[in-house]
Formats: sequence, structure tokens, C-alpha cells
Amino acid sequence: MKKTITLSLFAALTLPAMAASNAELEAMLLEMKKEFHAYKSTQDKKVAALEKELASTKQTKKSTPTKTKQAKTTPTQTLALTSTNDKQPTVIPTQTKEEEKSFLETASDVVTADTYESFSDLGLAASKVYYSDTALSIGGYGEYKFKKYNDYKNFASSVNNDTRNKAETNVVRFVPYIGFKFNEWIVMNTEIEFEDGGARSDNENNYKYAIVEFSYLDFLLDEKYNLRVGHILVPFGNINLNHEPVAFLTSERPLVETFIIPSTWHTNGALLHGNIDDVEYYAGVVTSPDAGDFVEGRFVQQGRQGARQFTDDYSGVARVVYKGISGFDMGGSLAYGQTSALAQDKPGDAINTLSADFSLFMAEGHINYKAEGWNVQALAAYGSFGDGYTNLNTATNRISKTVNGEYLTVGYDFLHNASTSHTLYGVAEVERLDLDADNETSNPDNYKFNEYTLGLAYYPDPKVVFKADFNIRDYAENASLADENAFIASLGFIF
Repeated sequence: MKKTITLSLFAALTLPAMAASNAELEAMLLEMKKEFHAYKSTQDKKVAALEKELASTKQTKKSTPTKTKQAKTTPTQTLALTSTNDKQPTVIPTQTKEEEKSFLETASDVVTADTYESFSDLGLAASKVYYSDTALSIGGYGEYKFKKYNDYKNFASSVNNDTRNKAETNVVRFVPYIGFKFNEWIVMNTEIEFEDGGARSDNENNYKYAIVEFSYLDFLLDEKYNLRVGHILVPFGNINLNHEPVAFLTSERPLVETFIIPSTWHTNGALLHGNIDDVEYYAGVVTSPDAGDFVEGRFVQQGRQGARQFTDDYSGVARVVYKGISGFDMGGSLAYGQTSALAQDKPGDAINTLSADFSLFMAEGHINYKAEGWNVQALAAYGSFGDGYTNLNTATNRISKTVNGEYLTVGYDFLHNASTSHTLYGVAEVERLDLDADNETSNPDNYKFNEYTLGLAYYPDPKVVFKADFNIRDYAENASLADENAFIASLGFIF
């Protein structure tokens, strides 16, 4: 009995207390649930913001070169790789392995950071300063090449032929760009080219040199009109403004834009440039090539002058391109001016005894198409001299009045429909050149030929390209030169 009473009293005293404790626990639990949901909501918002921020890094970050100027982008010349710098630390919630892998891959894109986009049809790397968030910008490009002829025999010397038939390896070009923004509308841009891995210390055209290929100030006044002054790339054709190796599909530049349009054609001058609706234009005045250095079968190529010039010969130049259709552009260029055989390149040099003064005219038309896996480039060029050019003729060097040529390059990306960012182009190119259209040289058929190229161009990254080509040069019927064929492989990159 006592035991029963004792248990009853214990229950009477403890059960209310336990009930009270349970109520408090339930209240605490409800409060914890509220705090947890509030915390979860906050974390969800942070995760959503982070995901949005990371996704935005995959979009092209377009800087505006001026307050009013929006840079015009050509679909064939845009590479979107941008970076984001967080000012505040971000708490990353616990992730699954799959989420962590996805985040790290995206973060890798951010680390490789830079905006590659063409400005006024310049190369992607050459345009970096216009889109840079910092005052100083560094870019550049390079080309490495392997070339092997099969039974070359067009030198008079058998020793020279034997040497040419050996495998050639070369650092064809290494080119750094240095750009600087003085403010929102004044930009300096410079290209320094090291060609064939060396520096020239004499006045011979041995093609081994270090040179300032362009160095100018760009005054970005408005989208419709800007002023470029200094040592500039002449706005003519496709390759001259954009000769970076990722811009063309063959291992070597088209010969039409080497022998007729003398790429890379750089000289002193001033240019107006801009965009009006869907039309991009250049117009200006540049110094003319030196006629005293013109060579048979090369039109004006050897008359290009360096940065230091003594001349009173000038040419007007204009280039217009229509870009109103996505993936397609069409345009042309004109140049007209006066050229003469300079008595000296600079005071103290040997005196040139030739005396010639005549006009120079050049024209080209081109189209480019890049869409649905196709990459097509076509160009036709024409050049002629006015009366007086025959004064340049000697017994061994006879200049032709008229030249013309064209080329067509067609590439198709075999990986276009694959789930990869890589591209692998099958490439075919056909060129026709007539570097003596008036049959004035000692053997005109030596300067009339077709070139055929078949190859591949593989881009593991949009900034890197491996190329491999088989090339045939087919001379005209009565040429004294034998047809040529060679295998060429190259590695090119921009940065």
C-alpha cells in the first residue's frame, strides 16, 4: 500500500513537469525549424547568385573602348573567354562530386581569362588593348613550320637545289603586341615582329629581322569616325589587317595576298575608320612603296618601306566591308597614288641611278562566310602601273605593267555536329596568279601559275591551331621552271 501511494505521489509530481518540459522542447524545436528554414533560404539565394555569376563568365565580356563607341563584332572573328574578379568573398555550400567537378571546370574557364574579339578587322590578339580592363595590355602570336620539298630543281645551282630539298624547320614568326590606354579614347597599339628567329644587321633582304610592324595612336572619337595615326597596317584585303595564324586555314598565307597584295603591308600614314550601320570602313593617306626596289614578278612587294622613310610619294587608300548578315561579310579595297625610284633610302646610302616616276593602282574584292561548319574565304586582286614604269627595266629585271590573281579557300569542320569545343577542318585551296599579264618579262610563263592545297586544320582551342598541307604549284605551259610540290606542317597560336 505504501508503495502504491508513493508511486502515485511520484507520478503526480513528475508528469506535469515532464509535460511542461515537452512543451518547451516543442517550442524550441519549432524555433530551430524556423531558423533552419531561414538559413536554408539564405544559402539557396547564395547558391543561385553564385550559379548565375559563374554562368555569366561563359558569356563574352564586351568592354566599351569609348563612352559612346560600341565595338562591332564579326561572328567569324570572336572568341569569348572572360574573367570575373569578386570584391567580396563568397561562401560555397557543400556540393556533390558532380557539382564540384562542374564548378571546377567553370572556374578553369575563368582562370584562362581574356577577351578575344576583333576590333576594326584587326586580329583577335592585336585587338586585346581595345577590350582590356587595365591600361597595359600584352598579346601576340607565333608560328612554327616544317616544310619538305619533293625534288625541287628551280635554282640554277645544284647545291642550292640540294639544300632546298632538305627538310626546313623554322620559327617563322614570334610577335608580341604591346598596347596602352591613356584614357577612354586614346589608345596606343604596337606590334614587334621577330621573323625567322633572328635580327637583320645589314641592308639585305634576307628576311631575317626584328621590326616594328605597326605602332600607332588610335583616337576613338565616335563609333562612326575615329583617327589612327602612325606606322599602320594598310587596310587592304583579308590577310593584311588580320594575319594571325588562327585566322586562315592553310599553313602558309595565300600567295595572292603575298605577291599582289604585299602582306604584311605596313607603312606610315593616317586613317579614318569606323562603323556606319552595317558597314565598316577605312579611308586615309599612306606613304607609297619605293619603285626603286620593285622586282620582276613581285609587283610592289619589295618596295615596302620601314618605319623611317624619306619620301614625297603618297597614296590614297580605302576599304569598305558590309557585315549586315550573320556569318557573312563582303567588301573591297582601292589604292591609288604616285611612286618613284628614290635616289636613296636615307642620307648616306648608296645612290640609285634609276629615275622613274609613275602612278600606282590596286583593287581587290572579297567575301567571307563562316556558319554551319563551313569556313569560306575568296578574294580577287588587280594591280597596274602608269606610264613611266619601263624606266625601271634593266637587262635582268623587267617590270610588268599589270598583275592579277584570285584564290578560294574552303574549309569544313568535321566536328561541327559533335559534342566538343574542338574543330577539325578539311581544307582545300585553289589560287591563280598572273604576275606578268602583259607578257613583258623575259619569260612570262614563269610568272603565271596555279597553286593547289589540300590539308587539315585542327583547333584544340580557338587560340591554337595545328595545320598539315600538301601543296602543288603548276606553272604555265612554256615556263622554264619545273612544277613544285611540298608537304607543310605548322603550329600557330595567339595569346
